[in-house]
Amino acid sequence: MACSTSRQSCDPVNVMAAAAVGCSGFMDPINFQAEQLVYDLAFRDIITNFGVPVNYYINSFNLSGADLLYGEHPTAIFTRPVEMKMYLELQENAIQLSKYGYNSEDELTGYVHITTFTAAVSSVFDYAAVGQYIEPKSGDIVEVSVLGCDRPNGRGSKWFEITERTDQDVAQINPLFGHYVYRIRAKRYEHTFQPGLTGEKRNDQVYENSFAGKLSSAIDSASASPVKSYVGDIDEDSRNVFDMSVNDNSIYGNYY
Repeated sequence: MACSTSRQSCDPVNVMAAAAVGCSGFMDPINFQAEQLVYDLAFRDIITNFGVPVNYYINSFNLSGADLLYGEHPTAIFTRPVEMKMYLELQENAIQLSKYGYNSEDELTGYVHITTFTAAVSSVFDYAAVGQYIEPKSGDIVEVSVLGCDRPNGRGSKWFEITERTDQDVAQINPLFGHYVYRIRAKRYEHTFQPGLTGEKRNDQVYENSFAGKLSSAIDSASASPVKSYVGDIDEDSRNVFDMSVNDNSIYGNYY
């Protein structure tokens, strides 16, 4: 059956009487064009009125520029932020300390209108040039900018990295078999110093040596990251604790 992409009305009399070809059948989506339009506008209005502004960063990763052996695209950058509205569900949990360090289990579920998203990002990134469709994808970043306006002590908004995008979940987002919104799921983003992103404010990462962050690069014009703002160097401290020139290391074979 051919799909109808233009949401127009079938005459209710014809639908009920099953008289006209193309307007018969209660569960034929082609007969729900007018009703689907109502849902489409309703989803858009809900997101517009009850959604919050976010900054959306597009990851320019593409297979043509990637190293297929390592699965990396070393020159990939993020675009400038695109402002749009999303209806958000936030699951914020306390930071947990594991044997691998601190973990933040914050998660985000967001809903963005398909037409709104397409219109917002089309002028910022040429999806066709890299063989991609215009839709959210894993690796894109969502900054919940509205939650960072008045945080104390210079803290800013939280950033999330998209891990899943779906346009079809009939039980939740596809009434009358129509497709109106993208549902995205995302996890808390840990800043990796990739070009185009600044990371969360006051989210100072602890590192061991005198420098961590972005090295000087020709990918963009940004300079290298500054040195850390606190004292202490793991290499120096380890020499004081494990200086085998003064400690008895005979049990280790006097290897020093």
